[in-house]
Amino acid sequence: MMRRRALLGAPLLALLPPTARAFPAEGYRFRLMREGREIGTHTVRSEPGGVTRTAVTLEVKLLSFTVFRMTHEYAERWQGGALVGFAARTVRNGDEGRLNLVATADGLRGEGPEGAVRLPAEAAPLSWWAPAHLERPLFDTATGKPLPSAPQRSRQGALTRWEWPERGMVALYDAAGTWVAFSMRGDDGSTVRYETA
Repeated sequence: MMRRRALLGAPLLALLPPTARAFPAEGYRFRLMREGREIGTHTVRSEPGGVTRTAVTLEVKLLSFTVFRMTHEYAERWQGGALVGFAARTVRNGDEGRLNLVATADGLRGEGPEGAVRLPAEAAPLSWWAPAHLERPLFDTATGKPLPSAPQRSRQGALTRWEWPERGMVALYDAAGTWVAFSMRGDDGSTVRYETA
């Protein structure tokens, strides 16, 4: 009986978009590691209504002194494969910035830390949890600025690799499109790696 149900459900699964199939029910939770030490966390969770929330916290210490601290939280609202709303709050060493975007007939419009933001309707945030979005025009999740160059896709063994060389960012995905690894270059040139929490 269980086998029959699984077979009946298979065609329905195939109809789901890749992001829906790949996103884990429990979301994503990573530890951020720098030089062997945990410096923060990155979590992504899905909510009803097509909303995905991301929270990143970072704190780098030298001896017992905090030399860098950042929190970056943002929410994406997707409808029919299109981004219809985006809101972000970033606090970097005490300086706060906000970004708010809504879908209009003319594309995504809103305000960022440096003023008005105008983006094409098909734009997506560089948020990494949905590899299908990486083929769209991308914007920075803190500023709303369009990325000057697109991430590059390649293969790494059985995994799909997406790389954005400008910031030394590399994300890896399994065959189902599930996000399994990430690394990036910090502002000081050090490498930050993600470990599953």
